[in-house]
Amino acid sequence: MLDKSGYIVILFLLFQSVFTLNGCEDGGFFADERKKYRVGLSQCANDTYWRKQMNNSIKANATQSKTIELIKITDGENSSSNQIQDIKDLVHEKIDLLMVSPNEADSLVDIISEVMAKDIPVILIDRKINSDNYTTFIGADNTEIGGKAADYLNLLGNGRVDILELHGQAGASAAQERSFGFNSHLDKKKNFHHTGDLYCNWSRCLAREAVAKFWQEGGRCNVIYSHNDDMAIGAWEALDSLGVDTDSITIIGTDGAAGENGGIKAVIDKKIDVTFFYPDGNEEAIEFAEKILSGHDVPKQKRLSTVQIDGNNAEGLLGQMMMSRRQEDRIIAQNETIAAQSGQISGQRIWLALISFGMTIFVVMFIITMRLYRKDKLHNVQLNEKNAEINAQKEELENQAVYLSQMNEQLRISKENTLGSIRSAQTIQNALLPTEENLNVYFNAFIIYSPKDIVSGDFYWYGTETNGAVSTYIIGVIDCTGHGVPGAFMSLIGINLLDQIIKQYKITSPAEILARLNAAVRGALKQEETENNDGMEAALCRIEVETEPDGITKKYTLTYEGAKIPVCHYKKSEDTMEIYKTARREIGGKFRNIESTVVFENHTIGLSKGDRLYMFSDGIGDQNNYERKRYSSRRLVSAIQESVSLNMHEQRDYIWNDLKQFKGDCIQRDDITVMGIEIV
Repeated sequence: MLDKSGYIVILFLLFQSVFTLNGCEDGGFFADERKKYRVGLSQCANDTYWRKQMNNSIKANATQSKTIELIKITDGENSSSNQIQDIKDLVHEKIDLLMVSPNEADSLVDIISEVMAKDIPVILIDRKINSDNYTTFIGADNTEIGGKAADYLNLLGNGRVDILELHGQAGASAAQERSFGFNSHLDKKKNFHHTGDLYCNWSRCLAREAVAKFWQEGGRCNVIYSHNDDMAIGAWEALDSLGVDTDSITIIGTDGAAGENGGIKAVIDKKIDVTFFYPDGNEEAIEFAEKILSGHDVPKQKRLSTVQIDGNNAEGLLGQMMMSRRQEDRIIAQNETIAAQSGQISGQRIWLALISFGMTIFVVMFIITMRLYRKDKLHNVQLNEKNAEINAQKEELENQAVYLSQMNEQLRISKENTLGSIRSAQTIQNALLPTEENLNVYFNAFIIYSPKDIVSGDFYWYGTETNGAVSTYIIGVIDCTGHGVPGAFMSLIGINLLDQIIKQYKITSPAEILARLNAAVRGALKQEETENNDGMEAALCRIEVETEPDGITKKYTLTYEGAKIPVCHYKKSEDTMEIYKTARREIGGKFRNIESTVVFENHTIGLSKGDRLYMFSDGIGDQNNYERKRYSSRRLVSAIQESVSLNMHEQRDYIWNDLKQFKGDCIQRDDITVMGIEIV
């Protein structure tokens, strides 16, 4: 037992340790420091100049906050499914508040409701959702912006005005409201006419291609109203490349971003006539986040004002905004430097505190050890009694171990029998699939086919028919709901139905095949009567090869359509890769919102010898690595482009090795199918 002087020594050492620790920081370990709240921003995409500037501004404002730590800004790549997964990942990282710029107004309603249900506040920035279940919305009035664009147009001359409207993403609230505000504010007394509506998904590149095609096919206009500056600049580039007198066409943009690639510079360069400033709400977003997390009330909506930017004020505004951008960049750089230096100083102080605390603990432990030593003899007697009890328990455990070993052997045999049955099913499934040799009779081809669990929910289809000088080939990749045995059952249903539709009923139109497959799957699974939601995603290509009378010259035609799976086309003559999007709906399943109104439509283009076509299920893009990053369809397309000079066998190995290197030893998440076809 310790005497009175021993307790005094221990208390003295502990107080010395506490005071040492308390001096490690200004105010000590017990200082009343403000808590840093973890905040994540889910962006719908980072592909436009305005949105990149928005990210940089929010990051700059967050670095100046004493209570906000912006842990991550994610990129949804214009995909609602990607953004939903991004939000789930942010919630998994224990965020205290979520900021969201939604990709579509409908698709994110459920996931945001789930986040709110976890008591995580949600700030909507820039775009809204079709629900009131969020904390606050910060953004400009897009209907007002569209109305101001119409007011600008109302002030022009009284002659005939032919308007071409360039729309953003169809499901985005910003695109819907800007279009509504513009069209509802046009002066009905004037001679306004809509000559076309082009949906360009906010993309400068897509707008350039769509406007060029519109003009080449005989479309004309003298006003272009664009839902953002990127598409407006793309329209100007298209007209300029075609030699059109752009001075005779009024181009109206939206966003008014600063920088060399922004809308204000485009006004100065006279590429567009006017743009309307669309504030990104970065300052308000950080301010509201601080208030919400500190328990203060904020309004349900914070409306930001806009301003018209034209030749009269563009240069002045650009100078002011560029100065602000440079200041933001300096703030970010300075905070990074301060954080690095603070980390070094904190590390040194912590080491000093740990050494002092360790010495104190050592002395205290020595004193306690001596006390325990005196008690050790008494404990030995008690331990001997316990040993006898333990030996009896050990014998009982040995008997239980024998029993468990017998049970494990029975489980092993049962598992082997089950795996044997599944492998037999794999043999049957593989027998129904075409081989590379089948495809190589008419094309140069490769197939990457990797089931997650022996049998697969993915399958691919091939068929051919010759009618005189025209040979028709139907090729497709289909991704069924699920994987393993359930997915394999779905794939067998799909193979059987495609055989009936194509081989029995002689239907070769991809759109009609998909429509019939949709009806057949819904009927086979009785989805009108049950809660079954299983379905398929697909891509179908019909390749027609017409042999000319000379028997040598051939004409190739591609007709394609799909259900959410794209078709990639490498044009050898141009050394370019085109990605053809397909219908945004599934085969079977319970359709929601706008998907139920989407119909399948054929798309036909010409092919040339040496061109290549690629189709793939989403299993390869969804594969993750140890950093929880996805391989992504974008990386797959890059791998295809990097290896397009190789023959098809070598290209298959290149893609497969790139995936294996990316995922390492991570478990395969889903069935993987990639098909490549070269026209010969």
